[in-house]
Formats: sequence, C-alpha cells, structure tokens
Amino acid sequence: MLTTITFILMLGVLVVAHEFGHFIVAKLCKMKVEEFAVGMGPRVVRLGKRAETEYNIRAFPIGGFVKITGMEADPSAEPVAGEFYSRPLWQRALVVLAGPVMSLLLGYVIFCGMGMTVGVENPDRPLNQVYYVQPKTEAERMGLKSGDTIAKINDVKVTTGNQMMKIIHDSPGQRIKLVVTSQDGDERSLYGTPKPTPVAAADQVDGRKVRGLLGFVPKFETQRLGVVGSIVNGTLVTKYMLLEIPKAVFSSKVKDNIGGPVAIVNITNSASKQGPAAVLALTASLSVTLGFFNLLPIPVLDGGHLLLFFVEFLRRGKRLSAKLQNAVQTVGLALLLTLFVLVTVNDLSKLFTH
Repeated sequence: MLTTITFILMLGVLVVAHEFGHFIVAKLCKMKVEEFAVGMGPRVVRLGKRAETEYNIRAFPIGGFVKITGMEADPSAEPVAGEFYSRPLWQRALVVLAGPVMSLLLGYVIFCGMGMTVGVENPDRPLNQVYYVQPKTEAERMGLKSGDTIAKINDVKVTTGNQMMKIIHDSPGQRIKLVVTSQDGDERSLYGTPKPTPVAAADQVDGRKVRGLLGFVPKFETQRLGVVGSIVNGTLVTKYMLLEIPKAVFSSKVKDNIGGPVAIVNITNSASKQGPAAVLALTASLSVTLGFFNLLPIPVLDGGHLLLFFVEFLRRGKRLSAKLQNAVQTVGLALLLTLFVLVTVNDLSKLFTH
C-alpha cells in the first residue's frame, strides 16, 4: 500500500510539473487551453473551470495532458485566433519545449533543496547497508538485496561501511561469508567470492593493484548543507545525470541499464522503505529522465513535435500534409509501444531470472 501511494503521488507530481510547463507558456502566448488533465481515460473528478480551461482528474494515473484549441487542426484549414496554429512558430515551439524544461527544472530544484532539508549523501561516510545491487554480479547471485545490513563478514562483526568495504576489497578471489539482516529483520547467511578487479593507479591504497568487488553500492550517511552548498550539489548531480543518461541508453549494455514500469515500481518500493530522502532523490531522478527522453526526436514525444516544427521552418512556414503528419505520428506511436513492450519484457525477465 505504501509503495502504491508513493508511486501515484510521485507520478502525479511529475505529470503536473511537466504539463504545467506546456500550460503556462500556452497561456502566456494567448492560446486557448480547453483542459488540464492529470491521468488518462474517463474523467473521474472535475476540479473546476476557470475562463475557458477545465481542470480534471482522469481514471488511469499513467500520464496527463493539456488540450490546446486547434492543436490537432487540419494543416489545410485556416487557423482561428487563439488556436495553437494561429501563433508564430517560435511560440508554438516554446509551448512544446516548456514541458521537458519544467521536468528538468523540477528535478534540479529537488536535488538542490535536498541539501537544505533531508540532507544529501556524504561520499566519505559509507554505511554497512546495501543501497543498490548491480545486475549480473556476484552480489546479485549470492542473494544480496537493497536495504540489507551486513552485520558480519567471516564471523567478524561489522559496524561501519569503511570496515565492510575494506574486508571485501582485501579478499579478491577468496570465498567469504556474510551475515546480513533484511529490512524486515530476518537474518541470513550468504556466501560469495569478491571479483578480482584492477585498481587505477590514482585510486590505489598501499600499492594494492587489485581489489575484490561483489557488485553493490552501499548506502551513505546523509548530511545537511547550506544554501550555496545545496545549489552547488544539486547542479553537479543534475549535470552528472544529463551526461550519464545518454551513455546508459546508447551503450552496448542498454538492456542492463534501462528499466520500465516494473523496474520503477520495484525501485519505488525500495525507496519508500528507506524514507523521504530516497523518495525525493528518486522523484528528482525520474523528473530529469522524463525531461531528457521527451526531448528525443521521436514523433508523439515533445521532441518529435519540435522536429516537425523544424521541418516547417525549413519549408518556410509550410506544414506537412495531414496524411503525412498522421503517418509520422502512427510510426512514432508504434515505435513507442514497441519500446514499451520490450522494456517491460526486459523488466520481467530480470525479475524472474535473478
């Protein structure tokens, strides 16, 4: 239940922020907005109406939309004042661009705000607790789970993350025993062999050129920052994400790097158990990711609309025919649905085979 509520609230925040970007810029450009909706499908709650805009909550919490008058108009029809295509190309582009920009901005603001509120991770103070288990690693094979606390290694009591990491790093190729406690309080013994991994010269300690790795990321202690420190940290985290997302998507290991609805629900479940800081970090990460993916030049996405506007610009203001636009949108929708199915199958495959 906690996971469900967290997921719906988180998705609601992401949708409202994204669609508000489209909405507010459309209003500023004097376009008529018929509806602002959270969710898809039939209307379940009518929040009210102001001027020409109706505000609704719809049945399925899987997205939302802003309905701007004339946005689906036939290219051959003469636009009426106040309709989407009655406005200059640059204004229409700004309306479309505003959604992804607002998503990126929301993620950035959350990352900045975390330093002053719930705190951010201190990379120098790891805990003896598992935050994330990397797929297809020894940690996953031996059964380590997110949220597990490592209490003992080889019958030696572990109290700090640095102690935990030192023992693992000092045991490349050696079978070790871990006594771990789950988030539910269950204790179990696990056995695994840290993978011998070369250490870069700059990271070597005491001349050690090889260290053992199990393949998990530890949780870190949190610390609060001042205003300047929070903004600097939020800027660095957002910049890092925007640089890493393309690498993850366009790499040869894309199947291991991406996740769909099933993966997001699983991550939300883990984050909701770990507290507000984890939920906020996940919300910010998803918002930045949403902003990035919506800018991809795929028809149906915001980036696809921007691509069509660029074609219109090259054609000196002449839009594509209705038939050609429908064909492009159909191809885009088919591509997205195919990607959705493939990502979901990939999620389920990971769920049932690991």
